[in-house]
Amino acid sequence: MRPLAAKSFKSIPGKYYQTPKELWGFQSERGDGPPAAIARRFLEANRETLGITSALDRLDVRRVIHGRGADHVILQQLWRRRRIHRAYVTVHIGRDRRVYLVKSRAVPEDVLREAEDARIGSASAVRAALAGGGRGRAWVVGKPELLWYPARRLLHPAWRVRIHRTRPRAEVITYVHAVTGHVISRYDNLAAATGRATVFLPNPMARARSFDPLDDSDRVRRPPATAYAAVRLTALRGRGRVLDGRRVTTRLTRRRLRSARLDFSLESVRAGFEEVSAYYHVNEAIAYLEGLGYRGRRRLFTRPLAIDARGTRDDNSWYSPGERTLTFGTGDVDDAEDGETLLHEFGHALQDAICPDFGQSAEAAAMGEGFGDYFAGSFFAARKPRDYRDAVMTWDGARGDGSPPCVRRLDSTLTYESFDHRATADEHENGQIWSATLWDIWKATGRRVADRIIIESHFQLDGFTSFARGARAILDADRNLYRERHAAVLKRIFRRRGIGPVE
Repeated sequence: MRPLAAKSFKSIPGKYYQTPKELWGFQSERGDGPPAAIARRFLEANRETLGITSALDRLDVRRVIHGRGADHVILQQLWRRRRIHRAYVTVHIGRDRRVYLVKSRAVPEDVLREAEDARIGSASAVRAALAGGGRGRAWVVGKPELLWYPARRLLHPAWRVRIHRTRPRAEVITYVHAVTGHVISRYDNLAAATGRATVFLPNPMARARSFDPLDDSDRVRRPPATAYAAVRLTALRGRGRVLDGRRVTTRLTRRRLRSARLDFSLESVRAGFEEVSAYYHVNEAIAYLEGLGYRGRRRLFTRPLAIDARGTRDDNSWYSPGERTLTFGTGDVDDAEDGETLLHEFGHALQDAICPDFGQSAEAAAMGEGFGDYFAGSFFAARKPRDYRDAVMTWDGARGDGSPPCVRRLDSTLTYESFDHRATADEHENGQIWSATLWDIWKATGRRVADRIIIESHFQLDGFTSFARGARAILDADRNLYRERHAAVLKRIFRRRGIGPVE
């Protein structure tokens, strides 16, 4: 494979190394062989441009992801047989077998050789990680990992420890310096959302159009019989006495619902209704992804997604990336009753299945919240009354403001200029910029096209991504899936929202 010609590509320079961290806006010559071999040959041909000449033999292929429009090869840089945190190289190959994007965070040779060896063990690192506060129970998720942690132009030995806490609810990734024992960084990676909920399709008002969810005292009314939809619970496994299936299991839920006749028909006031709702909606969401082509070798969930439908008495729900589980609260209206609250949280699980630990920067966290709102809104749009279409989690937000009351809306007029970059900023508020952008795409292209290119775009993102990279990934997905059929309208949307550069 020939190297890229000068000025045939665009690049984003690294902040601390004199090497580019991203090359885009090009297409290489056509490659031969499997994706990993094409990626290796491309990197070998362009090693001087990328500045990874001496590191190339220390790049291990960790994963090859097969999207519907492109293949994505993820390589991890090692040094002294240990992983370097965030030091990955990703090569993205269209179905025409041409490389169109490469991202590199490889650490240069001169920085590698200055690194010192670790001096403390995992037990000391765990003690330092657990000292982070909190009143409830705390435990280590997985096994602590000794790795290298880059900071500016230095490479530090560090232990990566993941701690799950119950009060306050958090799942904190902690990096402990393996020489000094000091905490380098902490990040709460627990995808959480405040919600109430309902389980219908997706809320009682969708079918009982005249139903007012609140009485004169501002209390939530009991939904009428016309609010319920009769549905089929598919993909159940075993004898089906409990809600264990090929895609989903509610095994984490205490006092599980059982039925020898497989009849789980209940009203929302009955115990177990939220468990049935959680199984049905998440199972249907994964089935929808399979219908989009993410099945077989492309399937995103390789084991049943575990759900605790009554995991906390708080009015809160979350997805745990470390344990890969969904947990829903029972404060106010049970969260797992609301189909859109369920699928908002499932959106975090979907992103994590494609891009593990998504959302570790302010923009990435906002994109996670925005995508969750978008996915829920897209999934149920056709089932809701027109005046509910731009609102999400309306049963959950029945006591909120707006018309109709809801947790959030998808039709915000916010642009990237409104993004709050303060450390105290709310990712849900910032996320409304991204969800509105995705909703513009949905309105311009239709549900299946929008869902396909938006989901496919995640394969070339990382946990620290940005709005601009997300926009370019959507354009790349459109090219790979639809030969740039929607490029003009997508660029108009991104320009109108102030997101870029994309060209």
